Amino acid sequence: MHGQRYEKFDEAKTMRIEKIKINCILAACMLALLVVCFLSIYQPIRFDEQKAVREQAVKERLVKIRQAEESYRKAHGTYAGQFDTLVKEGFLADSLTRIPFSADERFELTATVEIMKSGRQVPLMECGAQYHQYLEGLDENTIANLMETADNEGRYPGLRIGDITQNNHNAGNWE
Repeated sequence: MHGQRYEKFDEAKTMRIEKIKINCILAACMLALLVVCFLSIYQPIRFDEQKAVREQAVKERLVKIRQAEESYRKAHGTYAGQFDTLVKEGFLADSLTRIPFSADERFELTATVEIMKSGRQVPLMECGAQYHQYLEGLDENTIANLMETADNEGRYPGLRIGDITQNNHNAGNWE
């Protein structure tokens, strides 16, 4: 009789332990799902925050490059078109030619002179950084979507001042 009582007690104890194990496993699964849900919500918010910080740094450099190019144009009648020229002549510090948050890449800089129908020559310049350069290290799919959206809409896929195809007085594409 004592043997049966102990067997029932052991069986009940084993069932309680199994229920506790199952509850712990379910709690761990629930916690994992909560973490996944939180990260799926937080990731786009974090991306947008980082994008804003990085874009501000890029804009500040582009404004300084625009000022250097304008000073160069006043002195020489045309835009430099090469950072080495701006740096060598003292219009711009070399560190300002680098895209913030990139792998030490330089901004893309181009200059030309457009000849109007009247024969007047209009110097044009363009300087920019693409999303994939200054958003490096962030979510690659989101960056690819930004690039694709800009391409589909016919916009520059990043931040840029000036325009090599038309005179926009070196305005930034964010202005």
